[in-house]
Amino acid sequence: MEHVKTFATATALAATFLFGALPAAAQDKIVLKYSSWFPPAHSINTALKQWIANVETATQGRVTVEYLPATVGTPRDQFDVARDGLADITLVLPGYTPGRFPLMELGELPLQVETDQKRVAPAFNRMYDSQLAKYEPFKGTHVLTVFASAPTSIVTAVSKPVTSMDGLKGLKLRAPSATASQVIDALGAVTVQKPVTEIYELASTGVVDGTFFSLAPIISWKTDSVFKNITQMPGGMGQSVIALLINQAKWDAIPEGDRTAIAGVSGPALAGLIGEVWQTDEDVAKGKLAEIGGFTYHEPSAEFVTAFKTAMGPVEKAWADKVAATGVENPQGLLDALRAELAASQ
Repeated sequence: MEHVKTFATATALAATFLFGALPAAAQDKIVLKYSSWFPPAHSINTALKQWIANVETATQGRVTVEYLPATVGTPRDQFDVARDGLADITLVLPGYTPGRFPLMELGELPLQVETDQKRVAPAFNRMYDSQLAKYEPFKGTHVLTVFASAPTSIVTAVSKPVTSMDGLKGLKLRAPSATASQVIDALGAVTVQKPVTEIYELASTGVVDGTFFSLAPIISWKTDSVFKNITQMPGGMGQSVIALLINQAKWDAIPEGDRTAIAGVSGPALAGLIGEVWQTDEDVAKGKLAEIGGFTYHEPSAEFVTAFKTAMGPVEKAWADKVAATGVENPQGLLDALRAELAASQ
């Protein structure tokens, strides 16, 4: 019996030596809570669920990510939600909070993208890493990835086709970002600044005549019965910049080896995954819209495109002036660098 006690004691001491000295984070499985506000059918969820699986594989199950049962806060609150630790991980659209992330608005400007989303998302991520991250626009959180959504078109209700600059005057358009608000104002239309989660109600009740959408959101936000006209401006009407952020303290609490593993499946790898899924969604959506029927695609005339480009000059200058006022040197150089990065990916 004494031998058994001695063995048990030795075993306990060995366990204490092996495990007691390890930090709690290394002993316990870390579960990160993700606050989602996109609809379940949105392609971003397809990409993020694959990323979650990649995180678990990369960390050998030591770190997992779980969707919270309900969104914490509103879509425009998500940066504060992550920074303040109300949830561990959130997706943030800087354009939902005008003036708060002026540097990131360069990715929202129109006439930049003439390629598919598989190239756009990682190209913007490269631009962020090489040129923008040093300014710490999301200070207080750790950036898992940054990307830009698919370029948008002007989508409008059945009776509101847009085939010229004059056709835009007086239209009530929901603005997907702060930059889009300036674009809409410059076109002589009326800005309605509301989050995309309200678009069905806004469209179905006639509060808005249209918005800037790529093809897939017409379906995922259930507006295919209302928005039947699609005007596709060469280079796009802009796109949304989106960041996947994690609370800084939560990130710091993850063991270094697992942080390295998570970083390996995040950043450009995740941006590329999102871009591939998003482009697939665009391709599928185009087919679905054809099946649904009743959609009219409008190709802008050369005169329309020229007038639109002229109207965008002051919008770009306003962005550059605003960013320069924050202490960033040569904002125009950053915009030129982004366009060069996008052009190289096309």
